Amino acid sequence: MTSSTPAHRYTVRSHVASTGLTCSPSVAEHIDRLARPYLALEPGPCPAGAWEVVAGIEPPRSAVPERVTAQGEVGVQYAVDHARRTLYHRAPAGEDWVTQSLLRATRAIHRSAASRRGMLFLHAGLVELDGLGIALVGGSRAGKTTFVMASVLRGAGVMVCNDDVSLTAEPDGSGVLGAGWPRSVSVRLDTLDLLFGREKARDVLSSLTHPANRTLASLQESGVEEHGTALIYPWEYAALLDTRIGRSAGVDAIVHLSLADDPSETGVTDVPPAERAGLLERHVLSLPNKHLNIFGHAPDGAGAGNRTREALTALPTFRFRYAFRDVSREVARLSAHLRPRVPAAGRPAEHRLTARAAPAVQGRRR
Repeated sequence: MTSSTPAHRYTVRSHVASTGLTCSPSVAEHIDRLARPYLALEPGPCPAGAWEVVAGIEPPRSAVPERVTAQGEVGVQYAVDHARRTLYHRAPAGEDWVTQSLLRATRAIHRSAASRRGMLFLHAGLVELDGLGIALVGGSRAGKTTFVMASVLRGAGVMVCNDDVSLTAEPDGSGVLGAGWPRSVSVRLDTLDLLFGREKARDVLSSLTHPANRTLASLQESGVEEHGTALIYPWEYAALLDTRIGRSAGVDAIVHLSLADDPSETGVTDVPPAERAGLLERHVLSLPNKHLNIFGHAPDGAGAGNRTREALTALPTFRFRYAFRDVSREVARLSAHLRPRVPAAGRPAEHRLTARAAPAVQGRRR
């Protein structure tokens, strides 16, 4: 793939790694907007020996083809030169897809680096709920995104991430720090109807710009997506909910979340210490990336991951089943239950979410 726009070089930094990015200035601008507050992009070449993600330049013949296909999306084609630690975007064309492809690959490299440092990846959202950092643990369709969005709309919550989080025990033993990663928020259409009303939900849906949303109608018609799902870029999420997104937060409690089929099944219960480790392990992600696990991810040592597991199982842990249609009241219910039972950890101020939150980004992507 070649481009008429000259490519520029950039460095992308996270709390675990630095990588290179070669692309047009307009793609870099979009990636910068989408990556914040989790990754920082700055002009200039990356450090020697770091991985680099490239668009607009034809790869060498020695590069190995790689393909990523996510449900409902066009397949993204890469070529990887392992000797030069360079990954090239090949297809599809178009600035939206190039942006999505480069960000996905960059995120994968940084998450692999986090895994090598012993960080634990958990199928959970992370939200600050009335001043407490709460990890909402659960599989797909457990209601994590709906609950997080409802808490934000209620004015009680700030999202770090809605679906998976990396966790590490603080070196000084003060608790666990959770960090989010740049990715689109996958939201059920009935969640949009519930939170905004059907008419506004239609307006919201028509304003979203993720290219995968173009396949939404066909996925619903085929039955692949029973409820229908839309992808919301982080900056669109911030503008829609008039909120900010936190890069990281201390974790004060674990809540295993699920949806109740009947209102009589709702409620909060404590998880005894003896059951916490087994319950948690069911939701630990064995790989840091859903796709592109080609950068090495085995921890350099088992110590950090084990310390994080021990620290997590020491936290107050609960099961919470809630009624989807009553989610706004259920947010208040969980908060009221946790407040007297969960002391906020005495960690440094810079490890509280409010000190690491990014301001809402207004406006539409060009």
